Amino acid sequence: MYAYGLENNPYPSSPTPTEKDAKILGGKRHKEAKSAIVECMKELNGKVQGRDSVDNDFRVVTVIQDVGSGKTHLALHIKNLKGYYNAECSFVDLSTISPKTISSIYNAIIKGFDNDFFIQLRAKFLAYIRERAEQGDNSAKKAINYTVINRLTGLTIKEKVDDIISGKEHISDENLKQFLVQRFNYHESALIKSVVTNSFENIQNLEELLGMISAISKFAHRFLGKITLLEIDEFDGNKDSIEFVKGMINSHIPACTLLLISTPSGYAEVQNTNPSVFDRLEKANYKIDLVGSNSKDELAEIAVEYIKHNDKHGKLGSKTEEELIDKIQALYEEFPEFRSVRSIINILYHAMEKSEELGLDKIDENVIDDAIKQTYPGLKVRGSIMDVPISDFIAIRKICNESSSEKDLKEAVHNLANLVHEMGGICKLEKQNLALDAVYQDSFGAKVGVAIITNLNNSNNLDRISNISKSAVVDKLVILTSQKIPSPYNATVVNVDKSKMIDLIYFNNKYNGKRIAESDNARAGILAKTLCII
Repeated sequence: MYAYGLENNPYPSSPTPTEKDAKILGGKRHKEAKSAIVECMKELNGKVQGRDSVDNDFRVVTVIQDVGSGKTHLALHIKNLKGYYNAECSFVDLSTISPKTISSIYNAIIKGFDNDFFIQLRAKFLAYIRERAEQGDNSAKKAINYTVINRLTGLTIKEKVDDIISGKEHISDENLKQFLVQRFNYHESALIKSVVTNSFENIQNLEELLGMISAISKFAHRFLGKITLLEIDEFDGNKDSIEFVKGMINSHIPACTLLLISTPSGYAEVQNTNPSVFDRLEKANYKIDLVGSNSKDELAEIAVEYIKHNDKHGKLGSKTEEELIDKIQALYEEFPEFRSVRSIINILYHAMEKSEELGLDKIDENVIDDAIKQTYPGLKVRGSIMDVPISDFIAIRKICNESSSEKDLKEAVHNLANLVHEMGGICKLEKQNLALDAVYQDSFGAKVGVAIITNLNNSNNLDRISNISKSAVVDKLVILTSQKIPSPYNATVVNVDKSKMIDLIYFNNKYNGKRIAESDNARAGILAKTLCII
């Protein structure tokens, strides 16, 4: 059993999204983008229903954002929804095609459709030929090899076609060709022949590609009553890719939507390579920028959505969800490595595996730490003097924002001064002023007082500093604070940012637990220097 009572790991293991993974979609920006694309498809579908499609029944949609922002995931999610807006969809990842030629792009488009699409088309094409044959069309009978012997033996035309559909009988290629050229244009005939014989031939140029795509869209609409969606991922400045897109836009493929997915750098390449195509894309029916999809709130929502989708028994309570969100946002804020959908999902996949291995009921800091050590070996908390482990960092980070943290910091500074005293760096003195948190004599014999002030009320802090500076009888006064406060004439103000707070509390936990190792002494000494305790 996995964390949160899940029967399976909800997160995908592959860094590249699959259609199965993409059934789940979280994040406000992604959901807004989904709504826009679905609205486009539904509008086009409603427009062409009950009539022949025309040149104006063509749409262009662009989706642009950085690598790892969930663009591919969104496109595959939209493909999963094709039944919702009555469409057939082909997804093509241009980054997997090498070399990118007109022929290879066409082959990828054909493979990008579900097999069921061509199975349905084949049945419709054969049904059309059967109807013509039943009406006495001799060329249609020849196309399906329906002979006099068949008729004399009692085999009906319908049974003959059923045998062709099931693979028991074969169609006549040459006779089929003769039948088709009388009723369809060259590319339409070629497509029907390819679909009926389950054999797609290579194309030679852009004109053939556009002709075949137009035929696919036309027949999907005519025989299946569906519109066509072509999703082209990783679109950039490649000349053949640009020529294909330019041809699609100029041809206005009827009952079709072209959805182009690119990064800002790839989009800039298009502008530099072919300004006229870039201009056409700037006038797209829908321009979707997933900016903000990598914000900490978005990533947290996306991550939680995977668990909610698989939480069959309602084990993810609001408190548990909030704890998980805190951990995800901690990773986001402190580690640039975890500021994309892809990286967060990856680390949570491994954390889930660890939780299952250890029998944990939720993802905690330790399994996240283990997952990071496994997938990002060598990754450390930036700016940490005490070399705080990531698990402790996530746990301590939360209390740094709480009012109780000042008490913890006061104790930490007191103990840090004790350790430096034990190491011979200073001479610890008894406190005579309750406002001071530590008093000692430095190596020059000067009497130094240290006070921690982290109260969130800025004006109150100034009053406290003023009172301390007036009452403290020391040669040097050090004020440690988390806020930017002007230094009074007789005090040194040291800014204690979150990183130093975490170092102090981590040190204090080890000191109180008598777990200070020899290697910690040197780090503690450096920490003390940064806080002007030495």
